[in-house]
Amino acid sequence: MGPPPGPGFGWGSNGFPPPPKKKSKAGWIVLPIAIVALAVVGFSVLSSMVKHNSDDYTQPEPTSSTYEPTEGPTYIPTTTKAPTTKPTQPKPTQTRTTPPPPSDSDMVTKNRIYRTGKQRTVNCRESKSRASSLANARKYYTNVLNCLIRAWPRQVTASGSRFITPHLIAFTGSVSTPCSGNAPSSFYCRSNHTIYMDAGTDVTWYRGHSNDSVATTWLRADMSDTVAHEFGHHVQAMTGILAAESNLEYQFSGDKSLEMSRRTELQATCFGNVFMGANKNSYKFTGSLKRELDYLHSHSGDEYGTVRDHGSRAVQPRWANSGFKTLSPGGCNTFVAASKYVK
Repeated sequence: MGPPPGPGFGWGSNGFPPPPKKKSKAGWIVLPIAIVALAVVGFSVLSSMVKHNSDDYTQPEPTSSTYEPTEGPTYIPTTTKAPTTKPTQPKPTQTRTTPPPPSDSDMVTKNRIYRTGKQRTVNCRESKSRASSLANARKYYTNVLNCLIRAWPRQVTASGSRFITPHLIAFTGSVSTPCSGNAPSSFYCRSNHTIYMDAGTDVTWYRGHSNDSVATTWLRADMSDTVAHEFGHHVQAMTGILAAESNLEYQFSGDKSLEMSRRTELQATCFGNVFMGANKNSYKFTGSLKRELDYLHSHSGDEYGTVRDHGSRAVQPRWANSGFKTLSPGGCNTFVAASKYVK
């Protein structure tokens, strides 16, 4: 009996101036002395009259200036005008424009979650419970979930998204969900932010191999990896990747549509392994548990199913190892990878 399929193999998921004054050109005329004397007397009388009149009314002289440029017209301003007050003009109202939302393509390829850096360890430790019963399997899943809930908020918030605590339901047989009706295996439902874990299969496996340490170690690796993988879908949902990918997937048909699905599933695996790599020392993802985790990834793929929607066993290890080693969502951008890496 070979190992069951790996994680996620259920339901996926911007005025002209006045003219210039002319100078007088009159010549000099020699006048007789009598005329000159008469002129002097007349001027004296006239001067006295003007002086008398000036005591009753003073006419101010207009303020003027004479400017004679070498060329062009001369402008002589009239009397100084009192300053006028300009009416207050209302400030123009600035219209704020809301930038358009990112496209679905930008949402999956340029998401800010990729720039949040390495994940910090939360010193998660593996549960001591084993899948001997539904209750014990649930305890094991819940322990991993609680660690993930502590591990991801900083990066989700740094990406500009709101962190939402997901739920987890362990079931046997099949379970009815708002996403896809009756589901037969582990998966994540975006509608209610819930991870559904197929505890029945895990309990059956454990009971059939309880005396085989390698088999039970493999199962522990698989249970941890599956919860982390489904939580990877939850990260995609919180950051908008899952909804955008769904839109893109339905724009295509055939293998192009399946390729979008594979990119999504491989990224969820990578996100899950970011967490496991960040907590490898405390969780003891070393020695036999790490060997079984690697075996799991190299033996999980579409070869074990009927639809090429999750990625082959040739590319599963690539993305799992990328997350485990980089400890960063930036190592999980499957949406910009060449098609050969998501086949």
